[in-house]
Amino acid sequence: MPTDLPQEIIDKIIDSLWKDDQTLKSCALASSFLRHRCQKRLFSSIALDKSLCCDRLLGLLTQNPPLCTYIHDILLMIDHETDPQWLGVNKNLSCVLDMLTSLRSCSLSICNQINWEDIHPHTTAALFRVFALPSLASIEILSLFGIPNTFFDISNVLEQLVLKSVTFTRTSDAGVASPRSLSSRRHSLRLDCTSRLMFFTRITDLRIRTTRDSLPILLPVLTAAAKSLNSLELNHLYTEREHRTGRGLNNFRFNLANLTNLTRLSFHFTVLYHTFNDLPSTFLTSAQHLTTFLASSASTLARIETLTATFKPYDLYSSYEISMVKCFSELDVWSQLDKAICPDRSSARLRVSLVLSIEIPKLAQLVEARNLWRESMQGKFPMLEERGTLTLEVESSVPNVPETE
Repeated sequence: MPTDLPQEIIDKIIDSLWKDDQTLKSCALASSFLRHRCQKRLFSSIALDKSLCCDRLLGLLTQNPPLCTYIHDILLMIDHETDPQWLGVNKNLSCVLDMLTSLRSCSLSICNQINWEDIHPHTTAALFRVFALPSLASIEILSLFGIPNTFFDISNVLEQLVLKSVTFTRTSDAGVASPRSLSSRRHSLRLDCTSRLMFFTRITDLRIRTTRDSLPILLPVLTAAAKSLNSLELNHLYTEREHRTGRGLNNFRFNLANLTNLTRLSFHFTVLYHTFNDLPSTFLTSAQHLTTFLASSASTLARIETLTATFKPYDLYSSYEISMVKCFSELDVWSQLDKAICPDRSSARLRVSLVLSIEIPKLAQLVEARNLWRESMQGKFPMLEERGTLTLEVESSVPNVPETE
């Protein structure tokens, strides 16, 4: 059905419906004037989680090749309740991937870890071709073991690289280990990084979860990124038996002074507890480890611009208690942390944020906790307070709790 409206107006109307797939489908069927724009929206992002979906998509793309250029983001998933083996047995996925020449983002999300070798060899070969696409800007891989370390030899420019619960293995023809040869199979690399270029020598922002076992894998990454890294976040998990888990900051053995262009340093401590009485001692351990670490990093603190430490107490079975905030403020560690951060006047420009991330379900409780935290921490950091460079914050780790009214 023809219309007198300019195509630009039609396109804006269709674009406003980008979240409403059902309406877009109806519009595409209603008029040829609407179909092109609707299809661009409908096919811009594709998620495949079973063989049937993949096979149908192949048939659709074969019958209508222009659709291939509309697909910019693809997500490959394994849901163990639907089709847990599909990536290993499906022979059509490689054909689909080779048809998608305009991809900007490629993600693999696995519910439970599988090995790279468990994926069909035609698919793994096609994935490497996708990773090398000039249009590709983002790669995200979750819970996949044994990726060949030739992954890091792909020549491409990325805006984002995210690897979580991933391991890499040296291929038989890889030769002598290089800084990009990250690990053997016995290690688990938990790496979350955002980089301008894929190669670790050009990483600008890095967020890592370090353990005693994963550190040998991460050291080559940190070494390779020594001159390019601007922002570093270290994530650690603390329990009552932290000294046995090897997940504390005390197990991180890398000299931050080697990161010559670092400007932002962050720490995120997740503190697990079973009862409220167990929490103070575990929390204290994490704060003491932070104090010791910073005391040995005076040269780094003198160079960087911002320092953030976030403490997140976590227990699935406990409800929020305002007394938790008061309990933290009374720990005998803050004055030592103040001295570790301010060893001399050279770090006067350093801005410091100390954050509590608590499961607070209501805005009123969040405001109350924030006020109590700031009030009870007065005088705990005399040097930072004198400089006026300390920010005390409480945030809610519960989704959808507004920060302000």
